[in-house]
Amino acid sequence: MPPPSPVFTLALTGGIATGKSSFAEAFRKLAPEETAFFDCDACVHELLTKPEVARMIMVSLGEDLADSEGRLDKSRLRERVFHDQESRRTLEGILHPLVRGECQLARQLALAAPDIRFFLMDVPLLYESGFPMPRDLEITVACGPATQRQRLMARSHFAPDLADRIIASQLPLMEKAARAGAVIWNGGPRGALLRQTTSFFTWLKSKLNH
Repeated sequence: MPPPSPVFTLALTGGIATGKSSFAEAFRKLAPEETAFFDCDACVHELLTKPEVARMIMVSLGEDLADSEGRLDKSRLRERVFHDQESRRTLEGILHPLVRGECQLARQLALAAPDIRFFLMDVPLLYESGFPMPRDLEITVACGPATQRQRLMARSHFAPDLADRIIASQLPLMEKAARAGAVIWNGGPRGALLRQTTSFFTWLKSKLNH
């Protein structure tokens, strides 16, 4: 049997606008030199700027997704995939393998780095996509449904119906919380999230030191 990895891999998930990014930011500040971080959403945003990826999407989903300069119009793409489930599956079929490849590379780099103790990966669709990456612990950041909806509309300026469709496309938060090994409840002020993150980090260090 191979020895245990010196890098502890955490898979962070939750719903859109529940506070995953805030948790990740707080966690990384607690161990800045020891934490390697991979953000699936940031990876997707970067991929959508690549001409070869944009071309694959427009060939698969329609040239009407191009803007006046021939580039992929992200707002049109968002409307398309959250109105049509088949289009969303097609988009995920293009993007998910690319994101997984980038995440795998980031984890390999973390495993090879002498000072890295934690590999934290923010995977919004961890359960929905059957994300195949190995991990030692899954964390769900959750809040109440009304809070989630309000935060999403305030943050992204989405119309209520679009916000509802995006939330409905993900597994219910309580199901994600039930499947995770740790739950961070982010239904209150930011200070409460920071205190929970600190407590979680203290518990995790204690667990790893035994």
